[in-house]
Amino acid sequence: MNLCYHWARQDPEGGITLSLHVNETGTPATPSIVFLHGVGTSGWMWARQVAALADFHCLNVDLPGHGRSNRETWVSLADTAAQIAEIIQERATSRRAHIVGLSLGGYVALALLDRHADVLDRVVISGVTAAPWPNRALLNPQLGLMSVLLKRGWFVNMQAKSLHLSPDMQAAFIENLRAMSMQVYRQVFREGARFHVPPSLRTVDTPTLVTAGSRESNIITQAVGAIAHMMPNAQGRLAPGLGHGWNVEAPDLFNAMVRAWITGRPLPGQLQAVNGGDGTSR
Repeated sequence: MNLCYHWARQDPEGGITLSLHVNETGTPATPSIVFLHGVGTSGWMWARQVAALADFHCLNVDLPGHGRSNRETWVSLADTAAQIAEIIQERATSRRAHIVGLSLGGYVALALLDRHADVLDRVVISGVTAAPWPNRALLNPQLGLMSVLLKRGWFVNMQAKSLHLSPDMQAAFIENLRAMSMQVYRQVFREGARFHVPPSLRTVDTPTLVTAGSRESNIITQAVGAIAHMMPNAQGRLAPGLGHGWNVEAPDLFNAMVRAWITGRPLPGQLQAVNGGDGTSR
């Protein structure tokens, strides 16, 4: 199975108000997994995951303002979560799905848990924060600088290499960043900088695995324990020696983790279990 299409949201008169690109692969009539990518990328970043999990029904979505959905306006995490929930209800097996979200996709997954937990089975989140960024006063100058740097080929190439991407993924990353609206880029980062975990998650019992590479910034590694401690049916894990895009950096470990979590089996022993809200590992 390999379908590429634009999922459309329609108004009451039948007009299209939103169109998101979806790549639907894997095995029909099996449990569905929805993959949610990071900022400045698109569905290609999950290539090694959808290949390894082809015995599941995989829905790989380009989020608004990204990839082949880059003509769509980014509104908010809540709005994007509502779009993903609609896709799940229309396309997923049994109208429910597992979620795998990294970075921006992880924040969308948290918004889904907050507002649309009824369409979720099990959730994997990586590379998110739990509280607003410190030093947010510096955000606008930083975004101004990034707006300039992202137009420079040498900087975009350096960013691609830092993510340990294969040559074809590097090309896709560079293409995505160059095509991405700076307005969308700024909107996404501003929303991420203000983000705090919704208090409602204290009562959401959806099985949730919160992860990060151990080389991530402290605000991200600490969020693993904070979110896992907050939710009644969550666990936290760190991937030793790995960074933000560790689904690409260590795909075999990432894939084994996802498969284990969504099938209810023991997680890979290489991962470090995280204790309570301070993010410390054991």
